[in-house]
Amino acid sequence: MSIKIIPQEELEQQQTSVIRQIPLIFYPSPQTLYIRRAERLKTLAQNSAISDYLNFCANIAEQQAKLSKKSIDVTPSVNRDFPPLSLPNLPLNTHWQEYLSALLDAFANTTQQIQSVIKQLKLNDANQLQDKALNLLNGKFTLVDGNESLFIWSALSVYYCQLAKQIKGKAIADNSDQSWLCPVCNSLPVASVIQLGGNNGLRYLHCSLCESEWYVPRIKCTCCDNMQDIQYFSLDKELAAIKNECCDACHSYLKILDQDKDPHIEVIADDIASLILDIKTEEEGYAKSGVNPFIFAQ
Repeated sequence: MSIKIIPQEELEQQQTSVIRQIPLIFYPSPQTLYIRRAERLKTLAQNSAISDYLNFCANIAEQQAKLSKKSIDVTPSVNRDFPPLSLPNLPLNTHWQEYLSALLDAFANTTQQIQSVIKQLKLNDANQLQDKALNLLNGKFTLVDGNESLFIWSALSVYYCQLAKQIKGKAIADNSDQSWLCPVCNSLPVASVIQLGGNNGLRYLHCSLCESEWYVPRIKCTCCDNMQDIQYFSLDKELAAIKNECCDACHSYLKILDQDKDPHIEVIADDIASLILDIKTEEEGYAKSGVNPFIFAQ
């Protein structure tokens, strides 16, 4: 099962089904999301071996919260053929570059290494930046320097997060494949989240780009849809709030974060802070199927 977003007026034409009683998509609330992420990153940094980097990421999240207050004059359309924010349905304009410029200026007084990255990015003209952004959006991560990718993706994320908030279409269950790609923007997930509250126990994938979340049944590979030979690796055995869900069919893994065991979990922050779990899982021969926007390959 995957999820498709259709125009709201078409919803009444769809047959009802049990699965549609479950909320299929949650669109993001940009300012709340980024502020909460920054606070969680700062908390995790207090007792972490990578505290400097977590605090750096917290500073980026704070800047993203400020940028999300800016108005945007793009209204996404919804049709049946493509996810509403995917490139075939909504070509990328240069609006996101205004966010990138503001983000880079906010880090003018920082370490020499970061200043070097910022200086290099500022040497790019609009066309070069657009090419790099399109490479990232098309999953060609190795074609862009990892340090530059962090800033570019952070700007893109605010832009797509704002767009996702405006979508008027409704989500329905669909029988196609690729349930591991975001039905809003067609990007890879960061990790899974087991939610609390009214959706207690339900698993949602969190998008690495537009920050939307979409429902995927539990005990199922989020890369190949396999439902057998699923293993769970953790650092704290059964009580762990953070585990890696590993598939022996495709040898992929993705982190699964349980808010019932730790209600303070924030998907991107806790994914970064638990990097040691990724390292140990990859030593067992599994490859990560998602992407964290703060951890691009160098």
